Amino acid sequence: MGNFIEIVVSDNATNTQKGRLLENLGKELLSILQYDVLEEVRITAMEVDLLAKHLISGETIFVECKAHQNNLSADVLTKLLGNVFFKGVSSGWLFTTGPLGKDAKGFREEWSQKVPEDRRKLNIYTSDKLVDLLISSGKICNPIALPKDKKYTYAEENTLIISEYGRFWAIKVLHVSAGVPYGVILYDAENSKLIIDKDVINSVSKLQTSLNDLEFIVTELNDESKLLTEELTEELSNIAIVTGGDQWADYRPSRPRDFIGREDLLRDIFKYFNSVVENETNTRLLAIKAPSGWGKSSALLKLVSKSKSKRYKTKFFVHAVDVRAATSRRYGELSLLSCINSAVEKGFIAKPSEEIIINSVTNPLSSKGLAEILQSLRDENKVLILCFDQFEEIFSKNELADLFESIRKLAIAIDSARENIILGFAWKTDGTTPTDHPAYYMWQSLSDRRREFQLPTFTPKEINKALSIFSKELGQSLNPSLKKYLIDHCQGYPWLLKKLCIHVHSLIKNGIEQNEIMGKGLDIESLFERDLSELSSSEQACLRKIANESPADFFKVDQDFGSETVHALLNRRLIIRKAHKLILYWDIFKDYVLTGSVPRITITYIPQGNLNKYNNLLQLLLNQKEMNLSDIAKNLKISIKASENLIRDMVMFGNVTRQGERIILLQETENEAINKVYSFFNSHILLKTLVTQYGDGFGVTFQEFEKTFINLYKESQFSQKTFGVYINRVINWFLGLNIIRVSHGQITYLSEKIPMPKQILIPNGRIAVSARIQPFLGAAPPERILELITKIEHGTDNEEELKNLGLRNAVTVLKSLGIAIKQIDTIKLVNLDDDYKLTIAEKVIETQTIQLIVHYIKEQRTAPSSGEVGTMVAKLLNKEWKDASKTRTGLALLKWHKWATEVIKEKNSATMI
Repeated sequence: MGNFIEIVVSDNATNTQKGRLLENLGKELLSILQYDVLEEVRITAMEVDLLAKHLISGETIFVECKAHQNNLSADVLTKLLGNVFFKGVSSGWLFTTGPLGKDAKGFREEWSQKVPEDRRKLNIYTSDKLVDLLISSGKICNPIALPKDKKYTYAEENTLIISEYGRFWAIKVLHVSAGVPYGVILYDAENSKLIIDKDVINSVSKLQTSLNDLEFIVTELNDESKLLTEELTEELSNIAIVTGGDQWADYRPSRPRDFIGREDLLRDIFKYFNSVVENETNTRLLAIKAPSGWGKSSALLKLVSKSKSKRYKTKFFVHAVDVRAATSRRYGELSLLSCINSAVEKGFIAKPSEEIIINSVTNPLSSKGLAEILQSLRDENKVLILCFDQFEEIFSKNELADLFESIRKLAIAIDSARENIILGFAWKTDGTTPTDHPAYYMWQSLSDRRREFQLPTFTPKEINKALSIFSKELGQSLNPSLKKYLIDHCQGYPWLLKKLCIHVHSLIKNGIEQNEIMGKGLDIESLFERDLSELSSSEQACLRKIANESPADFFKVDQDFGSETVHALLNRRLIIRKAHKLILYWDIFKDYVLTGSVPRITITYIPQGNLNKYNNLLQLLLNQKEMNLSDIAKNLKISIKASENLIRDMVMFGNVTRQGERIILLQETENEAINKVYSFFNSHILLKTLVTQYGDGFGVTFQEFEKTFINLYKESQFSQKTFGVYINRVINWFLGLNIIRVSHGQITYLSEKIPMPKQILIPNGRIAVSARIQPFLGAAPPERILELITKIEHGTDNEEELKNLGLRNAVTVLKSLGIAIKQIDTIKLVNLDDDYKLTIAEKVIETQTIQLIVHYIKEQRTAPSSGEVGTMVAKLLNKEWKDASKTRTGLALLKWHKWATEVIKEKNSATMI
């Protein structure tokens, strides 16, 4: 039997009253031991430091009193010893009402091994010793002698409450089958009388003690005790073990055999478990964090499954419970009891000789039965792990506000004990818990005590593995186009991949061919809308009711809507039953039912084609509206595979829908189509990450841009060459859409949308990773460019014919300036105003190479020579050019600089006039 002390006062008591209560106990204990208090060094709400002198020997001691409920750390003992030496007293005494932590126990054990003279420097009086002193001196009665009613079963520990209302023995009444206390009976600690005064009982019950989770029983009301035991029995039956789906096409957590990847995460978690066995960590709390639908519950089930493998089954026991089944503040301790009992039943640990009882959430491991289990875990190097899944779901229930505090106390107690027991939490990171919510405080206050494991999105390898399992479920190979579509659209999100695959699975089982499926850009809302479209009005109302009250009471919903409606939703897998609770199959679906909104998907897709090819196909489709794939390949003079990649891009952009071989344009005008592409890239993960890292309107170097890109796609394991190709491609798409600007070696984000041109721009020089930028080199002089424009305007626009006329270099220059694009075999002028000479001049002046000349003139106040210009350009491109090449390039660029400057100057002069 254990005896504990709790010193408590009401919330409206003053600090002086709190200090006086603790001071009086300290003085009383010292007087029993023949000491007299000489000086009250400090009196606060939590501790009293006293200097006392023995009435016979004259020995002076320093006494520290600690009134607390949580485990005491060894720091208190080392500080006390420091004060002993600092003040020069004979010894230091600690009166502690709460339990010692593991490190404090270790310190006490180590200190007990010292020689007697040293041992006298420190004396520790824990609550049981303090109670013994009070009993032996006659200050209080012995709880063994209390007149207890035999109709109750009592817990093996008693609590002495010292309060402003008096001193009471609080005797816990035990629920025999559950193994936890459910109520408290009060006795006067001085005269052993049963307290039946309701006002006294009510006052004591409101004090902040470790007994707050229990009901204070008025023994005259027998029906009250019966009601309490029935409620606890029901609560115990509501402990819901996390379970997976019955089959692959089930929205519930994945069966362990269907679980994909995350090997590194699982390996790290088991490494953490092992560090507890080896006593290499002091942390006994862990969190698996991820947004909704990323597989936290599935990961827990996989942990449970792996813990049963040959490698781990004798070391780790993982027990995962669903918090959505909670109906009261007792769920935490009952779940721990469920974990321990399950481990005993399955033979992981031996059944102790004493009953397994959890006396309280603040001191859950104090019973004799649990002490045996803890010793067994230590001796056999085993660990028990209890995980709370869907932990954040209870935030929406005001009636469960006390559960937050209860689990916080339990977590602190487990962590402080540093035994071979771990508490785990699956935590949704995309929730909206307000900062003033008690759950938010609880989570943040434990942040420095827990190990956190972030669940990542699927890697390309994991997506492919998941699709292989899907293919087996279908009983047929996936069409390559459909497979690419699923890979592109899931964006690495496990929930979205599962949703898409289940949708495809349903369509194929209903006789639809693979090549007829998924030919349109992703519309997540329509996927969820299909879930609702086939429901009756009664079923939809029931679904909304469950979503609004989730987790909703099964019996109440069944009563309101009828068993037929509830079971129809259960059979459709739209709702799931957890003990006596009903929930929707996904948080994401619940949010859709309540708000009509779906998650925003950050785009990770990398275009397979370039700007020129896209423009060519867009112009073709604007003329034809719809075409066969083979006709597209023929008209563009590219392979079927290359055409597939272009169509893949346009499907992702939302430009086209695909029906087998038929490709249908979804927009009426070129501007509408390009705006679709603009929206696509403005939601791209690369752009969002750069904004997060460097701010809105960022300016970054090419190296910084590349580093960000590579970090985002490192799991794809691209080769260095492939990374270079993709980075070039994305930069040129951003340039062509006026999302970024490249100038002086900087990439700048144009955060304010610039009015879209009629055509996508061809950037001023294509970006290359190796050379950073392929700048304007003036391969053809201005007069040849003007000649080329004149010929195109008069109908000579065939590329080969223009090249035969000696205009090959002029065509190249015009394309690089974004003034012309190739469409099929023809050259089309774009982005030219009526005053096209000015347009060309302005574009030329903005090029990086011409800017070298502009800056040179500004700094040196003179024009550079052709050789100097060539040397600057060679250095920019990291090229080893001969002097002749430098001179030739310098002359061409100087000529362009002079021409462009004169055109702009002439225009400005005309404007002023």
